[in-house]
Amino acid sequence: MTSDHEAVRRVLRGDSAAYGELVERYQGPLAGFVGNLLPPHEDREGVLQDVFLSAFARLHTYRSERGGFSTWLFTIARNRCLNVLKARRPETRAEVPETTHHVTPDVDAQRAEVFRRLDAGLAALPLEQRSAFVLFELQGCSYADVARIEGVGLGTVKSRIARAREKLRAHLPHPSETP
Repeated sequence: MTSDHEAVRRVLRGDSAAYGELVERYQGPLAGFVGNLLPPHEDREGVLQDVFLSAFARLHTYRSERGGFSTWLFTIARNRCLNVLKARRPETRAEVPETTHHVTPDVDAQRAEVFRRLDAGLAALPLEQRSAFVLFELQGCSYADVARIEGVGLGTVKSRIARAREKLRAHLPHPSETP
């Protein structure tokens, strides 16, 4: 597998298969990012497709000296999600993931409640905090990459993530609430 920089150069020289490599490489991480920023009723797949189409159309504007390709791509995804969210009223409904292993109904109900609370907490965060938190904690971006994607300073990113963690903790059950 080639590096992002080499794949971009190949695409710009007319090798469309190289763009397929980039899509394959980033489809999963971007799907997770978009899925965490947009509510379940949104067309997440459509947004993801728009991100890749937009990136392909604007690939000639990518400058590696400004940051990594992934940072550039996540910035496009973040901006697309912002546009979708601005166009619609946010929904705070949370989905609970299905369990795949056998657990008692009580444990299953407790887990479902924790996930419901976390999903609700994540959905309730201001977009700036949610985006920074998802990029850092769930996508594994560095503070510096989050700052580039968000277009803000490093201190701002750190405070957004800290505030998001604090608010999410408030949505978790207190240890005395669990049996």
